[in-house]
Amino acid sequence: MKTVALVLTAAILVAGVARGNQQHTVIVSGIPDVTSPSRDVIWYDDMEGDVSEWYSVDLTLDAVPRFHWDEYMAFGSTGYSWWCGTFDYDADGGYGNGWDERLDIPVTDVSSSTYGYVVLTFAYRHDSEVAYDYTYLQAKSGGVYEDLGYGYDGSSSGWVDIGTYGFLLADYDNPIEARFRFRSNMSWSDEDGLYDSEGGAFACDNIRIFDFATGAVYFYDSEPGTDREGECVPYVPEAAGDYWHLIDRECPAYSDPHSWWCGDDADTGLIPPNLKDALYSPVVDLTGLGTVVACTVRFLVHFAIPLDDQDHCQFFVTCDGENYHSMGRYSSMCDWGDWRGDFGACDGWSWRAINGYDVSDWAPGPITHVGLMWVMHTTENGCGPGSAGDAGAMIDDVWIDVEVLSPAEETSWGRVKAMYR
Repeated sequence: MKTVALVLTAAILVAGVARGNQQHTVIVSGIPDVTSPSRDVIWYDDMEGDVSEWYSVDLTLDAVPRFHWDEYMAFGSTGYSWWCGTFDYDADGGYGNGWDERLDIPVTDVSSSTYGYVVLTFAYRHDSEVAYDYTYLQAKSGGVYEDLGYGYDGSSSGWVDIGTYGFLLADYDNPIEARFRFRSNMSWSDEDGLYDSEGGAFACDNIRIFDFATGAVYFYDSEPGTDREGECVPYVPEAAGDYWHLIDRECPAYSDPHSWWCGDDADTGLIPPNLKDALYSPVVDLTGLGTVVACTVRFLVHFAIPLDDQDHCQFFVTCDGENYHSMGRYSSMCDWGDWRGDFGACDGWSWRAINGYDVSDWAPGPITHVGLMWVMHTTENGCGPGSAGDAGAMIDDVWIDVEVLSPAEETSWGRVKAMYR
């Protein structure tokens, strides 16, 4: 077997793909990756050449409040409810990718409570992707919002009225600051058709804060009013900014000196709050290669992201150049959150190149154009602080390898299919 060593030092796009029983050894920054005999590296970028086709976007720029009063599927036989949903995607109501929606309950002073047994109750319904898209009830403790319970995901199968026995607020700040918050990730929603919800993400009604012992009601929101003071307020955070940029320093980078980093040069130990920043690679056109039967994307990553928060970096791939699908999400694997290991001169790089991500396992159709996207999410308290000065996410050394049917293989396969028509 003949071994071909490809030493890759700049962005490379190979017009033709060699065939045969060759085994391709790719040497990247001194570390070899032996791919399968039938695989060929068609594109590689170490960020040391022209990166003009890379780009990033602040996905919070166009966010709009989605909670609103609506009669659709309202609680009870008549009236309105607060609904986090839209008819933009399907007729029975739905929600979109990457939503971060809040419904603020007005600040409520409960100092007059005799025993301090203050309770929050409401009625609700929900339908969102299980284990990924959640609605949380939150209240401030020590000035910071905390989740009350585990959040709502999946389907409630209609309205649920929690009645008198709701959420005890005795251990939270007074005056009480509470809210509902819905968050969806960047794929599998009504928007892309991969999750078909019934009636959108979340709806609520009869929101009440009261004294369980005396029955005194401090806040109640059940029907919309005209210029009514004290009504719940829907909102989304202001645009957070785009922090993906190419850095030029010896470390942290895998193949020095350049790598992509979602971070703040003014404070390298802290990533700003409320980020939803997307980094896009160039989209590689595979249509001239023939029939692509297998495709793997590989890259090197370094993450310094807290484990005890909801900060994370999510990875996506497109197979057609238009629709991106989630392949996974990363928080971190050590105490504060670095992915560390012996991966060269600058520790902390995880070699996702070893196994990579085989997009052919889940591609919804022919693989014609391949591109990658990473989305950095941070919560309201941001990401950090990190002692290493590298808080956030870094990407370096990205490449794609494929397996393509030869003309002879395609002809033979066509004959086999014809036999069973």
